[in-house]
Amino acid sequence: MVIGNISQALATAIALIVLWIVTSLPLYLASKFLVHDRSEFGRALLSTLVTAVIFVLFFILFPPLIPLFSGIIGFVLILLVLMATYTIGAARAFLLAVLTFVVFLLLSLLLAILGIAIHLILF
Repeated sequence: MVIGNISQALATAIALIVLWIVTSLPLYLASKFLVHDRSEFGRALLSTLVTAVIFVLFFILFPPLIPLFSGIIGFVLILLVLMATYTIGAARAFLLAVLTFVVFLLLSLLLAILGIAIHLILF
């Protein structure tokens, strides 16, 4: 029974690490285009991790009473993380966030054309 729990925990940890890397890739690619001099995969990993931690804490401490308000606060938090991680201004952080979303959509489309679903990569 203990071995099953350990292997399940190990599988979950590996899946979370893979998810973290996969979700950092669009940010890294977008930053290569927009802030090429400060574009490093480590920064993308850090930014993604900090954003995830902030979102989890935000939604634990302040349950989303009004979804639109929570979405706006979340987007502002993402911009602040990008500004701090890449040492850029608000306008570039906004462009980086939008470009990251576009890159994510394009990568998802490419994977779908290749017949690979993102949830299949993780499990």
